[in-house]
Amino acid sequence: MPNSLWHFLTRIRGADAANAVFGLLDETAGAVSAFETGLEEWRLEAYPRSPILTPALTARLAMTAAAAGGALIEISEARLSARDWLAENQLAFPPLRVGRFFIYGSHHRGRVPAGAIGIAVDAATAFGTGEHPSTSGCLIALEQLARRHRFRSLLDVGTGTGILAIAAAKLLRRKLLAGDIDAGAIKVARHNVARNGVAKLVQVRRAQGYRDRALRKSRYDLILSNILARPLAVLAADLARALAPGGRAVLSGLLRRQEPIVLVPHRGCGIVLEHRLVIEGWSTLVLRGRLTPEMATGAEAPIFEFGPIVRSVRLPSAGRTSRESEAGSEAGMRGARDRPRPGRRFATGEFRYPQARDRRAPSARYRPVRGSANRKKPSGLK
Repeated sequence: MPNSLWHFLTRIRGADAANAVFGLLDETAGAVSAFETGLEEWRLEAYPRSPILTPALTARLAMTAAAAGGALIEISEARLSARDWLAENQLAFPPLRVGRFFIYGSHHRGRVPAGAIGIAVDAATAFGTGEHPSTSGCLIALEQLARRHRFRSLLDVGTGTGILAIAAAKLLRRKLLAGDIDAGAIKVARHNVARNGVAKLVQVRRAQGYRDRALRKSRYDLILSNILARPLAVLAADLARALAPGGRAVLSGLLRRQEPIVLVPHRGCGIVLEHRLVIEGWSTLVLRGRLTPEMATGAEAPIFEFGPIVRSVRLPSAGRTSRESEAGSEAGMRGARDRPRPGRRFATGEFRYPQARDRRAPSARYRPVRGSANRKKPSGLK
């Protein structure tokens, strides 16, 4: 049945300001889309079911943008003519192939290609049809992880349409819990789960992040969460408590430049970056949990980063050696361990070695030069 909607539009100067205004509109208007239209300029759009533009909201948006170092450039709202938006969306949603996954809507009458994993998704009012780079990145990361690891306990936080939960259930054949804060998304996800025949594997539940009672009963070795950068950052400590030792978390819904917002709080909880996928400027982060509760956190934990999808970024070259030189160094170290240290042998057959000294030789920079007895010694050197 045709629905009448309103089109809310605002233009913001400054990426941080746009991000802050996005969060405010997300609470007010529901679904919000953001588009980078120029250098440090963003267009935000929403489609509420009733008008939301008031002088009070305009003032809040302007102050929010200014507080984040940006500015509100334009704001407007207009009523859209009654149209069957769902039918139009279905016609504009052709089948999509992402790795092994074949994603299609209810209007598709063709067959799933041989060897592909079919996922039937009707988006309706929830997010997640596979078209967005963040969803595609999660699906690719899930497929890559499934080749290298066996997962037993799975969780999808912010499930939306349920696409990631369905993909994980079909790929891994494991039970998992899928939660979302939005009642409309829960309804859509349950419909899609039933339609894909995985209702016995996927339990969809309305949940407030990780703090729902059902979610807290287990620790998970694979967590999927495709939401937004700032909510991901806020939930870092909760994710750390929910993630099993050595488990993996796939996080997305953030731009490449927003990675530090997400990585820093997770690193502080002992969860480090294993690799990343970047598709059209959107990042999908694959994080690894600490192996034991006592494992060192923060900068002491190793971080491995990879570039967009298939091309990896090499670690900084400082200190790197070739395989041959590494082998030679290792052999040299073994030889040094096997050889006796030089020392003086006494008649008793014992060896005595030179006593280690605390004092280090002065560096070349501060070594005394003949004829310069009055040269001042730098502070701190003894």
